[in-house]
Amino acid sequence: MSRADVAQPVLMPMGRPRPGACSVLIHAAGGGVGAYTGVGFALRRSGPVFALRGYGLGPGEEPDRSVAAMTDRYWSLLAELPEPPRLLFGWSLGGVVAWELAARLAGEGRRPRVVMVDSPAARIDRDPTAARRWRERVHASLAAGDSGVPADRAALTADAHLDAVVSYRAELRHDCPTLLMPCADEDNGDHLTVWREVATNLTVRPLPGDHFTAFDGERLPLLLNHLGAFLASTEEQHA
Repeated sequence: MSRADVAQPVLMPMGRPRPGACSVLIHAAGGGVGAYTGVGFALRRSGPVFALRGYGLGPGEEPDRSVAAMTDRYWSLLAELPEPPRLLFGWSLGGVVAWELAARLAGEGRRPRVVMVDSPAARIDRDPTAARRWRERVHASLAAGDSGVPADRAALTADAHLDAVVSYRAELRHDCPTLLMPCADEDNGDHLTVWREVATNLTVRPLPGDHFTAFDGERLPLLLNHLGAFLASTEEQHA
């Protein structure tokens, strides 16, 4: 049996848990969490870090095709943590799901910090050309990587996640401290407008480059600098 055929937990610890504030890193479209290695290492200095991989990558799993379905699934998994997360971090689709999960936690009187890297807030599918380009770019990025997941399973999961993200519009409002890092080479005007409407405690710190270079070796230090400054400035605000 290959490594790809062994079911892995959907919610996984990144490294050995240690005392402190809990952080959860949520997969982008495609379901993988490999891009978060550097972020996870940085966050582990202040507490336990968990990663949510995409449901659908494991044997026999059917991927969710809406942000609402993913939020429901991951909400039940967060209940397994020893304490509610104080930071929700996500790239693209992961940031969108982080926003929705934070809204539920806010409804319970908690205010986790939210970090979104180039996450959309306005419906991409209103522009068929833009939606098609998103699909082509995501599938190209998957083809260039080596996740160890069978290609057909990875493609099916990516298609489901793309269905979810291109049809999403942020509508829930909350005041959880939020950091948005849009990529400068992407067309983010409409998304920024919507995020500013719904996020009442928003910090925006752009990253150079495009959507798929946000975590590369050249840009990761700046991303981590933005993250560290945000955590320091919001220390007294989080749950």
